[in-house]
Amino acid sequence: MSRIVHEMATGARPLSLTTVAALPQTNATGYLAALLMESGTVPEENFDRIRMEIWERDHFSTIENRENRNLLRQYATWVINPLFSDSAIAGPVLENKRLARSKRQILLVTDWLRAIEALGFDLSTVPQRVFDEYVATHGRMGTELTPFMRWAKNQRQTRIRSHYFKAEFNAGSVSEEQRWAWIKMLLHESELKIAARVAGLFCLAYGLSLTRVIGLRMADLSMDSDPIRVTFGKDPVELPAAVGQLVKDLANHNSSNGFEEPSWLFKGKQPGRSLTTAAISGPLRKAGIHLQHGKGAAMMILSRDVPPSILADLLGISITAAIRWAGVSGHDWVDYPRLRMNVPANDHDELR
Repeated sequence: MSRIVHEMATGARPLSLTTVAALPQTNATGYLAALLMESGTVPEENFDRIRMEIWERDHFSTIENRENRNLLRQYATWVINPLFSDSAIAGPVLENKRLARSKRQILLVTDWLRAIEALGFDLSTVPQRVFDEYVATHGRMGTELTPFMRWAKNQRQTRIRSHYFKAEFNAGSVSEEQRWAWIKMLLHESELKIAARVAGLFCLAYGLSLTRVIGLRMADLSMDSDPIRVTFGKDPVELPAAVGQLVKDLANHNSSNGFEEPSWLFKGKQPGRSLTTAAISGPLRKAGIHLQHGKGAAMMILSRDVPPSILADLLGISITAAIRWAGVSGHDWVDYPRLRMNVPANDHDELR
């Protein structure tokens, strides 16, 4: 790695994230990319997106069928790569789940296209029965082709029908009393590290996934407002005073530990990296707090009390997920738009 750094410093190699991403994927390359961005040496970009694009370039070069190669490039450009459109620096782990899932999706589609080519078909001529047999014999790998097949049908590349299997939601197995007991514990248990307390509160109070929580940046906070606000999705959320104070304490703790201004709220030990989910969930689990169950219980309550469209904007989840959570909670919001439009003007104060 020292040789690579020397070559970039002397101009023998371009000083860019693309140069780093083209190297074998190791902890060292991820650390170097984060360090270059955190120091301002190179512009801040989504390093996983650059890794993905380089991987795609190498993978597509192995596909001999030109039509299949072009089809995969289109799918990657229009569907896969936009998943990395956020401006996150390097992920909190060596290869985050999104990058791994994206590579897997491309590989699964490649195998499917090669399989029908071997049978003498292409995507426009393959019969429904061939696809159904492929799904039946390949199990989960077959069902994971659904996003691609739906995209291909929308692009008029195929007439094949593919349907998602209904996913089971983990609604949690803890009572509302237990969830609030954990929240009170995090508010007052000073023996736990401040980062674990704040992250746990966000999960238990707002139903957020821990992966989403550790991805929060300082820019997502409005520290000068009263009360303090945090933006999980599109709209800012006002924090209760006790939670806001803990967030302020965490921000001050981050600033006092290091020379650079931290960009992550849950700052990791390595430059440009946030804490890992294990660094949060491990200590909380030892304290008897199970975030996954508590998160599910919180989402049950929120989806019962808040319309899906509003919940999606507040928490940064998809409208589809919000609607499904509403279904799990047993609350039907179908009439909400009509009811909202029919509320008399003088009744709005009662709804606030």
